[in-house]
Amino acid sequence: MESDMQPDQSPLSPGDEGPPDAPGIGEDTCRACHGTGSVEGQRCSVCNGTGKVLQGIGGG
Repeated sequence: MESDMQPDQSPLSPGDEGPPDAPGIGEDTCRACHGTGSVEGQRCSVCNGTGKVLQGIGGG
C-alpha cells in the first residue's frame, strides 16, 4: 500500500487543513492568535507560533 504523502512534502502545522501544494489550499492568518504567533504570552498551539495556517480557499 502506497502512502498519500510525498517524501518531499512539508509537514503540516497543527492548524493546517491540507498540504501546501494541494489545489484550493492557501495561507491565511491564524484565527486563534490573530497572526501574532502567541496567545496569552505563550506560543500559539494552533499555528505553532507562525501566525499563519493553510486553509481551503475558494468554493465549489
